[in-house]
Amino acid sequence: MRQGQFAAAAILLCALLAWTSAHAGQGQPVEVPGTAARGFVGAAACAACHGEIHDTWKGARHSKMLQPATAATVKGNFAQGSVTLHGERFPLRAAGGGYFITSSITGRQQEHRVQYTLGSRRIQHYLTTIDKGLIVVLPPTWDVLRREWLHNMDIVRPDESHLRPVQQWNKDCVGCHVSEQENNYRPASAEYGTTWRDFGTSCERCHGPGRAHVDAYSRAQNRPASAQGTIVRPTRLDPQTSSMICAQCHSLRNAIDPDYQAGRDYYDHFMPRLEYEPRPGIDVAYWADGRPRRFSNDAIGLWQSQCFLQGRVTCTNCHTDPHEPDIDRNPQLAPANNGLCTACHREIGARLEAHTRHRAGSAGSACVECHMPKTVISLRASMRDHTISVPAPENTARFGIPNACTECHADRKPEWAVETLREWWPNGRRLKLVQQAEAFTAARAKAPTALDDLVAIAGDASRAPLTRANAVGYLRNYADARATTALLAAAKNGHAAVRAVAISSLGQRAELSGDAFARGAVLAALDDRQRAVRIAALVSLINLRGQPLADADLERFRRVGREFARLERLYQDDAGFERDAGLVHLLSGELERAADALQIALGLEPSRPTAKFLLALTRLNQRRVDEARTLLMEVPLSDPYFRAAQERLKALPVSPR
Repeated sequence: MRQGQFAAAAILLCALLAWTSAHAGQGQPVEVPGTAARGFVGAAACAACHGEIHDTWKGARHSKMLQPATAATVKGNFAQGSVTLHGERFPLRAAGGGYFITSSITGRQQEHRVQYTLGSRRIQHYLTTIDKGLIVVLPPTWDVLRREWLHNMDIVRPDESHLRPVQQWNKDCVGCHVSEQENNYRPASAEYGTTWRDFGTSCERCHGPGRAHVDAYSRAQNRPASAQGTIVRPTRLDPQTSSMICAQCHSLRNAIDPDYQAGRDYYDHFMPRLEYEPRPGIDVAYWADGRPRRFSNDAIGLWQSQCFLQGRVTCTNCHTDPHEPDIDRNPQLAPANNGLCTACHREIGARLEAHTRHRAGSAGSACVECHMPKTVISLRASMRDHTISVPAPENTARFGIPNACTECHADRKPEWAVETLREWWPNGRRLKLVQQAEAFTAARAKAPTALDDLVAIAGDASRAPLTRANAVGYLRNYADARATTALLAAAKNGHAAVRAVAISSLGQRAELSGDAFARGAVLAALDDRQRAVRIAALVSLINLRGQPLADADLERFRRVGREFARLERLYQDDAGFERDAGLVHLLSGELERAADALQIALGLEPSRPTAKFLLALTRLNQRRVDEARTLLMEVPLSDPYFRAAQERLKALPVSPR
């Protein structure tokens, strides 16, 4: 959630003034407890009793996401002496147990000691701390599989790399490489005091805070008969809640609350980013049919699968020991082992060759080769598709989406596979994937021809909720009454993602259709049972044109605004978020907090659009007219509210000389 969420053009000056002038100064502080207060004890406390499990975890990848740089952890060839990447020479050396890279990332040529390694299986990055506590990725990166150096920017998403020539780990990568991370950004000095409890993804990320469990089992007497109630056991949760634990890292998402714990609802803390909101650049996150294209999005894939939706399969059904996530160390995950699939699909297993049309024992009769092909793009590698779907070579021919048939039969064209599957499975499930690719591709171009298919997909209860949510996301671009009807229906859907996207879409399309029913649906969503929907309602109310809120509605708005404000703990170093937070505080009448957030935004990015204008309105409400006058005069011609600023200036009383 590194970008502003509100459409600046939809912020009405009259609404701002009306909402805030009568309700100033009623803010409530947001308390931020530390990790100890939240009951976390760290992996070492767990190891005291669970030594064998701890040793397994310690030897596997989850513990090695971020590690101190030592001879045991560094995989790169520093003995090479130097490497030239993107036309720049980077001297390398190892001495006295340390590793060093010379780089000009700070603006001058300087040798940096490598403090941490990031990654260990495919790619290994090297991190160091520079001025003001910024932990950055040094440009030379080691390809573990190919045993060669590459430039870090070769694999950084283009939407990040073109904005910042250096990737800052404790800004861009918060969340999953260490446990209980707090960036502790200090706006006054623009410094970071980043801390964390454990390196890697440790015990309490998956089992929840351990304090109650440790205390209960540390007593010499009256120990509980079971761990039930004192610790989270992912394998004993329902499939949805269990998979949400993995999804906290293995999904492309926006954080909407900083305190997710295992066992809680994903949609109270995250909102998935779907195909309808693609990022710029060539490294797009999804294929055109809505299935994940980019790595670390496995949970989104699983949640689209019929195995999850109908068969209640969850992550740990296949990854039976998450303490040992390395696939090559888990024989049950070998491609030749069909047992995981045929344990449920017994009839297919009994007549395997009739189903696959391939010889038993061949790759063509391996379940995962057809239904989980390696079509997900990883770090200079590929991974298996977790939608557990079917080949759709029609989408390869028309949209460039790879399919299992021609991934294996590389010498064949997709048209051959189309004809073959048409003969084998004339009305197969792949036709839904074809419809999705057609609809989403046309919708991305805002083509009117997409509307009927989008409405059909959004209303099709047989499809995955995330697929339906994606169609709902595209409907925001259509003013047609059919789109309005579909969005209002989606706003009442049983799945949080569908509701949240529908509410967001109703706000985003305010300029297309000023429907009073939309405002009513959005107001109702302020009381939704899941935070993702409430936050979407907050954003949409700001984006919707309309009259100021009634007192009861304003109080509900403030309540959700306080939920939104909790994110300041994560994003105080982000100008877009702070601008948005300032706007929420301003509309809630929390003038001091509004001013603080807007000043932080301007400190980070002095030219941030609308921030100076919003700060001027805040000062006006605080009766600090001279400061407001100065701010209004400084609103640049390029700002969306330049004209509004000029009008406000004319309305101000003449300043005494």
